[in-house]
Amino acid sequence: MRASTMMWTRGAAAAAVLLLAAGGLAACGGDEGTDSGGSGSGGGMTLTVLEPAAGADVAVPFTVKVDSSVPLGPSESGRHHVHIWFDGDEENYLIVESDTTQVAAAPTGEHVMHVSLRNANHSAAGVEATTRLVVAEGGDMPSGPGDGY
Repeated sequence: MRASTMMWTRGAAAAAVLLLAAGGLAACGGDEGTDSGGSGSGGGMTLTVLEPAAGADVAVPFTVKVDSSVPLGPSESGRHHVHIWFDGDEENYLIVESDTTQVAAAPTGEHVMHVSLRNANHSAAGVEATTRLVVAEGGDMPSGPGDGY
């Protein structure tokens, strides 16, 4: 076999291995929209809902605990923070600047709670986790973005 043919064959094999590895990594990573886990295009950052457990019955107020691979803090500090909202209502969210918070209002019934890692300027950091839960007793809903639940 000529040297140029061997080099192309090795290069093609290496490219195929890289493509397979990239596909395998994507398949093994957490999907956005799955209960408790979270990933996305967040540059290796992760976010997991620790509490409430997926499928939990909760009553307002209830505690939400998350595990973030990056430090959380106030937007003014330049740190990441989390937005929490229910179902598709991304416009009405609770801002969370630590790994634990109390949700003081939530819609009654079965819902999907979205937890999204955010940059200091509130833009999405590319990592989101969801948890299905049942709110036994809801409370007054917020009136606008960032007013909280």
